[in-house]
Amino acid sequence: MTGVDTHEMVLIHRVIRREIGRLPALFRGAANDRARSKVVGAHAYEMLDFLHTHHSGEDELLFPKLRERASLDPELMDRMDAQHALVDHAVTSVGAELPAWTASADPAAGERMAKLVEDAMPSLIEHLAEEEEKILPIVSVTVTQQEWNALGKHGMTAIPITRRLVMLGHITEESDPAERKTFMQVIPAPVRLIYKLIGHRQFRRDTAVIRGPLAGGMPGA
Repeated sequence: MTGVDTHEMVLIHRVIRREIGRLPALFRGAANDRARSKVVGAHAYEMLDFLHTHHSGEDELLFPKLRERASLDPELMDRMDAQHALVDHAVTSVGAELPAWTASADPAAGERMAKLVEDAMPSLIEHLAEEEEKILPIVSVTVTQQEWNALGKHGMTAIPITRRLVMLGHITEESDPAERKTFMQVIPAPVRLIYKLIGHRQFRRDTAVIRGPLAGGMPGA
């Protein structure tokens, strides 16, 4: 079986590290500012849902196949499961506070959510790094291209159509030219064209509003 190119998951991991890692500062920076909390709350919901969908796709479509077909270190897979559980608990806990905080910008609630994310970040970072180092090489020679594509479709269908171009911008933001070229080749040609014409501008506008108070706007493209 020809090896599957799993590097797109590395790009997705970059989005998760970057955007989840920024949430504590965003929560704290919106204290008592309800206009700001609505913007941050929508972004936080989108990114936490993105992370949840990423993990649920692995739990449902990837890890069972690896357990069936590959000789895996049981301790490694137990660690993967435990890290998923810890991070998912933080996502659920933040999600429970998020609607009320989005409407109120309550500083105490924002601080609780910020701490929940900060406490989960070391496990999340460790998990993503170990997955890239130890799991993806096994994936590349264990699952078929069709199965890998199904995992990608699972992640994409969870993103509202109106937000897919923005998410595409997030995925390509920190990719180098070669990575971006390879990744965009798996995107349908009409979508690539729409992203070039309007999607990238939409992404820059969207992220400038979210990051502006913390980062002074978006860096140049």
